[in-house]
Amino acid sequence: MQRGNAALLILTVFCCLTGCGGKTPEVSSVSIGRDGVITHRIVGGFEQEYYEKDGLQKLAEDRVAQYCAEHGADSVALESVEEKGESVTIELRYAADQDYSAFNHRELFVGALTEADVQGYPLEGVAFVSAEGEPMEVGFMEEQEQKKLVVVATKPSEELLVTTYGKVLYINQSADSDLDVSFYGKNGVLISYPENGNTDESVLSYIVFE
Repeated sequence: MQRGNAALLILTVFCCLTGCGGKTPEVSSVSIGRDGVITHRIVGGFEQEYYEKDGLQKLAEDRVAQYCAEHGADSVALESVEEKGESVTIELRYAADQDYSAFNHRELFVGALTEADVQGYPLEGVAFVSAEGEPMEVGFMEEQEQKKLVVVATKPSEELLVTTYGKVLYINQSADSDLDVSFYGKNGVLISYPENGNTDESVLSYIVFE
């Protein structure tokens, strides 16, 4: 594989969460662990003539090694690179949400709901809805100190499945974009952002769980 093509591919993989489409497990995902560890599964559809698995894995290993040299040995780990047909799956593990954000240049916050404001995520203007379809404002959420919040960014043409270690209670509804945020079982949220030729700006999704 030519190095130019490989570099372009790895940049696409790490900077774009490229889903294969369809509401199935075969979609890029971020899993939130109770210990704060983030598991990131990137699913990309690529034509085989443009890459080789060994070359892609080497580029991924080099990227991880470079990041760990700057941020700590255990900050990111490459768990696997798998090829199946015209699909490649890369799985990474991050020590914390900050490592995910820095490594991917994408926002991800995981923390207490009561910390949202001080972390730069004011929630007063966010319209939430429950799994039963009932609207909710953050000010009316009970026992807020027991609730957790995930804030994650996606860009147009991306699809991302977010799973948490607890039950998802509320998700945000957006009237400002074509972003679709929906419940996916008790612990998951599927985020789909259709391609938008007018912008490539990322949009934040908000997930409240316990």
